[in-house]
Amino acid sequence: MATQFLQEMGNLNISDPKEMMSLVIKWVQKTFPNVESVTTGTLQCWMEEKPEELIILDTRSPAEFEVSHLPGAILIDPQSDTLQEFLQKQLLPESKNKNIICYCTVGYRSSMTAQSMNEFLSSEAGQTPKTTLKVYNAEGGLAKWASERRLMVDKQEQPIHLVHPYSAAWAKLLEPELQAQI
Repeated sequence: MATQFLQEMGNLNISDPKEMMSLVIKWVQKTFPNVESVTTGTLQCWMEEKPEELIILDTRSPAEFEVSHLPGAILIDPQSDTLQEFLQKQLLPESKNKNIICYCTVGYRSSMTAQSMNEFLSSEAGQTPKTTLKVYNAEGGLAKWASERRLMVDKQEQPIHLVHPYSAAWAKLLEPELQAQI
């Protein structure tokens, strides 16, 4: 599905990263209509004003995470079979009334993860008394976050402005000075 979208976007001959990002956000929201998104501005406010109510999950690869990630983010592997186990063991017992924010480079992989989490949380196995977890996708992912010059950190937790773009096709969403070498 992402390959088809990238081909269609390439056929439009759009070169402005902001215009491309707008199309990507609409495509992700259309592809995952049951996943609620949170804007970068709202997420930053939450991170500053109520970090104790947030669980930020980075759904990218370890190589992408090492280049840059959101402060306080936890790297998870959405492709593993341990996502439900992760929710049960690490999140549910200690996560009463928290917002879970999933993000990736542009929002596609994180929306898949958020959708899986919502399905699990609405299942019998995911029901825990007195726990209110709300799962969101970070709109536009790290590409949008970086383009707005918001704080990211590297593997040593030092501020950085570069983003691993996942692939050359997705790198087009980033200004050249924000693209890490892949």
